[in-house]
Amino acid sequence: PAACPDEGILIHHADRARAGASIVIISQPIKFHPDNQMDSLKPGSTITPFWDLANTGCQNLLAQLTEGVHFYGSLCFWKADIRPPAGYDVSASLPAEKRLSTAEQEKLGAKMWQGRPREEEKKELTEEMLQDIIDNAAHQAEVGKSCGFDGIWIHGGYRGAPTARLMSPLTNRRTDKYGGSLENRARFTIELADAIKKRCGKDFLIIGMISGEEPEGGYTLDDGAEFAKLFTGHMDMLTLKGDGGSVNAPDNFITQRTPNLYMTEHYKKKGVTIPLISDGGFTDLDLAEEALASGKTDAVGMCRILITNRNLIDLAEEGRNEDVVPCIRCNACHGNSFIVYPKNSTCVVNPVWGLEHKIDRMVSPPKDKKKVAVIGGGPAGMEAALIAARRGHAVTLYEKTDALGGLIKTIENVSFKWPHKDYKNYMVRQVGKSGVTVRLNTEPDAAMIRKGGYDAVLVAVGAEPVIPDIPGVQGKNVVSITDVYGKEDTLAKEVVVIGGGESGLDTGMHLSEKGHQVTVLEASEILAREAVIAHFYESLMEFLAKHKNCKTIVQARCNGITKDGVTYIDADGKQQSINAGSVVLAVGMKPKSDLALKFYGTGPRFHLIGDCFEAGDLRTSIRSAFGIASKL
Repeated sequence: PAACPDEGILIHHADRARAGASIVIISQPIKFHPDNQMDSLKPGSTITPFWDLANTGCQNLLAQLTEGVHFYGSLCFWKADIRPPAGYDVSASLPAEKRLSTAEQEKLGAKMWQGRPREEEKKELTEEMLQDIIDNAAHQAEVGKSCGFDGIWIHGGYRGAPTARLMSPLTNRRTDKYGGSLENRARFTIELADAIKKRCGKDFLIIGMISGEEPEGGYTLDDGAEFAKLFTGHMDMLTLKGDGGSVNAPDNFITQRTPNLYMTEHYKKKGVTIPLISDGGFTDLDLAEEALASGKTDAVGMCRILITNRNLIDLAEEGRNEDVVPCIRCNACHGNSFIVYPKNSTCVVNPVWGLEHKIDRMVSPPKDKKKVAVIGGGPAGMEAALIAARRGHAVTLYEKTDALGGLIKTIENVSFKWPHKDYKNYMVRQVGKSGVTVRLNTEPDAAMIRKGGYDAVLVAVGAEPVIPDIPGVQGKNVVSITDVYGKEDTLAKEVVVIGGGESGLDTGMHLSEKGHQVTVLEASEILAREAVIAHFYESLMEFLAKHKNCKTIVQARCNGITKDGVTYIDADGKQQSINAGSVVLAVGMKPKSDLALKFYGTGPRFHLIGDCFEAGDLRTSIRSAFGIASKL
């Protein structure tokens, strides 16, 4: 048996076309006779299952996939499989004494893309082997074309595939016709493209992707432009990305919204004529329009914004950028964290992400119009109110403060939390346009809600900080994480944050930006264990390193708080102390269950949603609210 695209995959990619993507690129690996195919299907396997083009059943399903994309007028590409045989690289491994040590490799982590082989010793690919890779890819393209694919995408970035490793002087030490000069280093990629065109015809399109420039020792921005000129006439379009890492899926810690745009701009100034695609950070229609109108690029690559919006291009055509659901750039769509396995792609702000293929079966139309009360104007409350209103119900939303937004309001002015502020503002706008009756500065009690005669009562009163059982935790110098923002000036100069999760680190960095000296204590071995690893964690750690006034200590279990600071047990089991005038608790949240349950019995239908049902995060709150409101 072979791994094949299932119904969810077919509808997922068709949905990207329906959202308006002109080209849908399938990133799932496709190849002939995949290695360890059976092992890859076993539970707990870390081997990526491949779609086998040699399997006729898989071919049939791939044809259905491309047909689904074509249905909405989009083109469909897939990523070429051009990996070398095991044990081989474009150049032989460096002598052992010139390789990085294990400790150096661990220190560099993801940045080990920058040069030497990271695994076992490698032999140099022969010219015959390189030709075999080209022949296989061309055959692959020919079969793919018969399945309805319009073109193929060739990965040439980050010194990953042979294309990229041959282009880079950091990894190409060959002395034959594939090494040395820039022209020689481009030869393999050109031969690959030409072989595909020869097999599939000139109308079979090829999009290449390269790193626009490399780090010190690699090729320069000007060199990259010369590569692009060499590829002209052999490929049809060229995507420019950063040299791996988070710049290709920019998060909230990167100040430039579109950090790779300067590359296409530079190439065009250097006379490059092949159509260029800038990729990375285009999570806003205005950003995309500005980049295209300025002439800095010929096209833009979008992914995350098409995940958050199933109707993106419809909104663009209607000039409704304010109705585009903002991506909060958390990169949860890229997979798992240190504490979530197996890999699970989710979207914080799109509750139907991953459910598109069955959501129509999961949600039924409402049978009658209901009168609905939603108590709490945070993200869960706003989402529930919006979904209920869209289903035709009469909704009243109660919020005890003078503005909607919940806990997001506390962090919206933090320098690096701007995506959350954008999302909150979007939600407030949508509530304002939805017909929901909003009652601010109103903290209802059970009698008020019961008197309102509501058919359904949805309670979204949120969560509150956990107070750990630590001696001295009730001291006057101790505050909870939710009481920090907006009150930074009331804290002492030296601050200890107990809890090194993502929220604890955010608080520590924010306080350091406000002039405090901060130490964050984390009981486990890993900071921010719940953060997404791919394209986020590395950026978070780099951003943290820039905050010189924010120190972190892992494997530090706080066991006492005094008016002068804290004591903790370190990794060696020894007691240590830190002087600090203020202590911030960031060890988690717990549901406000008691408050929420006071409203039980106030209506025929009663539900707890969001954090007051189970403390989680923004994603769990939104999904909880969507699911419950969709049942009304």
